[in-house]
Amino acid sequence: MSTILYPTRGGDSTYLNQDWVFELARGKDASLLLLYVSNVSFLDLLAGPARLDLMEAELDELGEFLLAMAQERAETAGVTAGLVVRRGSFRDALQEVVLEHQVNIVILGYPSQETALTTHEYINSLAQFLQDECAVEVYVIDEGEIIEHYLPPAIDN
Repeated sequence: MSTILYPTRGGDSTYLNQDWVFELARGKDASLLLLYVSNVSFLDLLAGPARLDLMEAELDELGEFLLAMAQERAETAGVTAGLVVRRGSFRDALQEVVLEHQVNIVILGYPSQETALTTHEYINSLAQFLQDECAVEVYVIDEGEIIEHYLPPAIDN
């Protein structure tokens, strides 16, 4: 059985991508993991350790809430989804979860133009990293459409 990992921050702008992921999971009869990653390291110079701990805890709660909403949408679409909340570097968290949960497919969504936290270049470099270093299949999608499809070296031949 395949395992699909879909990092998402939730919200209206992700619904088309989520629907595409749910359809893929249902079509492949795959298990689905939804991932939320927070990183407050940029605040190291502005806040003390106690405040950082509080902010991290609050972001964890927000992540759990957003993932629970996505999980409910997945269930409505006929897909069971597990939830994973992590802290730290997005790239490192992705790699850890891929290895920890024996993920076969990772779905990365392009950032929404209105709420972009990353760039298309970053998402594509991340997809290439996951293909090369983790040997997983990676789809990059935008508004429910495939933009890029990276095959792991073993499948690529």
